[in-house]
Amino acid sequence: MKIEKYFGIDREIVQQMIAATNNMTHEKSGDNGFQNTKVFLFDEYAVLKMQNINVRNVSTPDTDLKHLEGLAETLLELQSKGVNVIPILAFQSDDGNGYIVQPRAKEAELYERGVSDKNYVMERVKRLSKVPQEHFDKFVADAIAIIDAGVIVDFMGKDNFFYHETIGFQFIDLNAHDDYEYGLSDKKPQGKRAALPICFMPCYFDTVPKYRDTVSSVLAEMTDNERAFLTERNKIIFNKCKTAAINNEITEEAIREMLSSEWFIPHSRRKGGWDGGVV
Repeated sequence: MKIEKYFGIDREIVQQMIAATNNMTHEKSGDNGFQNTKVFLFDEYAVLKMQNINVRNVSTPDTDLKHLEGLAETLLELQSKGVNVIPILAFQSDDGNGYIVQPRAKEAELYERGVSDKNYVMERVKRLSKVPQEHFDKFVADAIAIIDAGVIVDFMGKDNFFYHETIGFQFIDLNAHDDYEYGLSDKKPQGKRAALPICFMPCYFDTVPKYRDTVSSVLAEMTDNERAFLTERNKIIFNKCKTAAINNEITEEAIREMLSSEWFIPHSRRKGGWDGGVV
């Protein structure tokens, strides 16, 4: 069964891009265990070719794609309120495999996944350390708004967040609601609580170190001076993230509790870093 839906974008434009992907090499790819995704980039748009597009949130069937349609409407509503989400402009499914069309996120990821080149890391950390506090404040405010709207923010990869010097931080890979929205849980996530790990994504350390450790390989390549610069700039970013959380009425007690959790302790203790950091 073929299903198509468009949200303010011309069908002909969408179909031309989908057809063009047959002769293109995808720019990026991802596999979360149930959906393999290949990303094709155009000037203004991104086309995501996905397996199992008719499944939401790992286990929730979405045969008629009504959940995906509702998600697209939620993202457009958030965007209309000034939240920096990358909305869904169209989707197409043919027996469960299909495409999602979105605007391209502006500029670059916080940190590209899998890159362990020290020069790249130093450049990104330097740039993010100069981001104005108001952009950090909005980053946290947007995270809270997205979560309160019932949408999952995937903070497993720092490449799910982009930064542009004018727009600020942008959220991509918003493809599912949380369990509560699908009737799988009685507990609705609270934005201020659930956004806490996301608050510190601009810092250069692994938010989930038990799953992967890209930090150690980069540190091993650095001179003492380079490591000192990384520490200094990363701490600036960390403090701006913490200030943004406080400016969004997240209590210091909640921040301390999160920073002492398993998400942050492993690197902090093993590498001898400052609060929440590794360098």
